[in-house]
Amino acid sequence: MHIGLRLLLSAAIITASFFLTFCKEEEFHERHWVFPLESQGSLTVDPNPASCGSCHLQQFGSWKSTLHSRAIGPGFLWQLPRIGKHGSENCMNCHSPNPETKNLLLFRLGWGEVSDSIWKPGSEEGGVQCASCHLRKGNVYGPFPKDGNKDRIFQNVNIPHQGFIPQKEFEKSEFCKTCHQSPETAKQINGKFLMDTYGQWRRSEFARSNVQCQNCHMPHRKHEWKGISDPEMVKRGVQTFLQVVPKEEGAEIISELKNTGVGHLFPSYSVPKVYLEILAEFVTGERRKISEKTLGWMLDLELQKEIFDTRLSPGESAFLSANLSKEEFSKLKRVEFIVTVDPKEYYKRMFQDNWNYRDTFREDTKLWVLPNLKKALAEANSAKYELVRLEWKK
Repeated sequence: MHIGLRLLLSAAIITASFFLTFCKEEEFHERHWVFPLESQGSLTVDPNPASCGSCHLQQFGSWKSTLHSRAIGPGFLWQLPRIGKHGSENCMNCHSPNPETKNLLLFRLGWGEVSDSIWKPGSEEGGVQCASCHLRKGNVYGPFPKDGNKDRIFQNVNIPHQGFIPQKEFEKSEFCKTCHQSPETAKQINGKFLMDTYGQWRRSEFARSNVQCQNCHMPHRKHEWKGISDPEMVKRGVQTFLQVVPKEEGAEIISELKNTGVGHLFPSYSVPKVYLEILAEFVTGERRKISEKTLGWMLDLELQKEIFDTRLSPGESAFLSANLSKEEFSKLKRVEFIVTVDPKEYYKRMFQDNWNYRDTFREDTKLWVLPNLKKALAEANSAKYELVRLEWKK
């Protein structure tokens, strides 16, 4: 065969192999997360997370404390009668993905019937659970073993689900994309998607360095998915500094918060806000806030208008500064730089606004809506926490 023809044929084979591999990966993602998910059909194993936990004890124990396990909580439930059956089904795609749990929830709202199955009432309260990610049409899927042994036999008739089907996509950011990224057709506010965490990551150095979502949010494959609501997780993603610089005319106070380890904007969504403030305390007993700033994406309650966007890209810093006169500096006793995180700031505003107008709700929905709304508001109001407090003493 002519050498040129052989090279051309080799190139064609390589290209075809790449194309088939790429399409296979895309096919798995599309098949695994196309909404609405297909019914599991008749199952021989109990899909309840507690049943999975009988063997996967560590994963089950971690999952129970996560926001994933509370995706069907009062903040979600109170809204369903107001957005109707169709809107509720769309929301449940991510909050309660399996059609069986979705149907149980719709039944509780009076919007459908539930046939006798292994999915018992109460299953829907688990939110995003084991079956949501790992179970499709009776087959169990998961990542390859950590030892990297891809030759291991994954089918075993001696365990409840006869083994599992390994997929490398379980350790790729794309696996999280469907529920943490607005589709391309979604509405935008000032050119930005409401959910753009995957896009923010994709445009960052973290993606270019092959640092996946799972590396930070599921380290060592822990089923914790910690984020903005977890102080220790947030502390690992930022650095803070405080400096007081004496000058001939007084002093300059400088503080900084830098996004050093968050693989997307900090904070990512429009819901959380991060408050920075510098407090000065004087020998006279006076305590005064001398500088402040809010980090976040502030939108109106209707999610139609951007008020401001001060989120930090990876590697970006926010600075606060203040100048004191020579007389003020002579009386200065202490300076504090305080960082406070409010993970549910938008929800607090939105829940409170709806609670204020609760008398306008339809009478036939109040029995469901009001208790859940009241509890959701209480949870949102209690979510705020102090992240960092740096102190300088004269």
